[in-house]
Amino acid sequence: MSRIMNSASSKPRSATHTTTHVSHEINSGNTCPNCHHPMPMMSAPIVDTFQSTLQRAFPKAYNLEEFIFRTKQTLVPKGFYPHVNTFVCVGLCRDEITSPFEEEVEAMWGQAFICGSLGGMLFCGKTGFAAAHHHAPETARIVYYCFTHIAIDHEGTIGTVYRTRSGMNEKTTACGALAAFTSEIASNKLNLHFDEEDIEMSMLKKHIIKATGLSTDPKNAPDLLAVTMAAYETITLDLERHAKHDAEKFKERQYALFTGVQIHGPDGSDYCWLGKASLIINGVQSPLALITNTASSSRPGTATGGH
Repeated sequence: MSRIMNSASSKPRSATHTTTHVSHEINSGNTCPNCHHPMPMMSAPIVDTFQSTLQRAFPKAYNLEEFIFRTKQTLVPKGFYPHVNTFVCVGLCRDEITSPFEEEVEAMWGQAFICGSLGGMLFCGKTGFAAAHHHAPETARIVYYCFTHIAIDHEGTIGTVYRTRSGMNEKTTACGALAAFTSEIASNKLNLHFDEEDIEMSMLKKHIIKATGLSTDPKNAPDLLAVTMAAYETITLDLERHAKHDAEKFKERQYALFTGVQIHGPDGSDYCWLGKASLIINGVQSPLALITNTASSSRPGTATGGH
């Protein structure tokens, strides 16, 4: 399976870790900033466990707010001006816990065209992308944020998250669709038949396997991290194809493409691992490096809102 990496990005590594089972209590002084629901109080060792897993699996991941700010600071000197000449498209999973990403993007750039499906797949296709592109003038700048997602809980366990906004106190899975796909492979129950009652999930499995050559052998079954990276690679290939197709027709447009993985952490925190960033100008795609010296008020590791 090929790896689609920007030259400035670090390759995710296998996140082998030992889960630390540490009980936690509700701290009345630690509440969700959105609904004021009491949230678990995490001790320093647990936080360290999460951070070590995050850095091992997704080196150089950004805090969500910091990431969106850096992309804007990188693009403005290149002529991408928020609320002036720039149209933004967002492709995320349908899961409600991805919403902070969309909210941060729209707060920075304005209303976004939504092009994501289960797992962040870009199943809006030619018609969807054509509709998005027709909402911008021929000389527009277009920015895409297309990310799959995964969770890492306070114990460093990959794939689990607490959804405090809905009042759930037990762990749930993210991404649920990718986790189900992973489970099907491991249990030798992979179903690749098209189901009209489950269109997006049927397409997700077939499309990722076709695009990346992901192993479907239960004796060599990929874990959730590997399936998530395969989803990221598939999304990147699809986005680049659609953007280049539009660039062939609209020579004066410029495009900025960001793809990667959104990571849901403890206490409603969200992070972004940037897999690839690029510009398309005059039909030519080139790597894009994020600016490093920002004056953002957000700090890496701070929460962006409760899940």
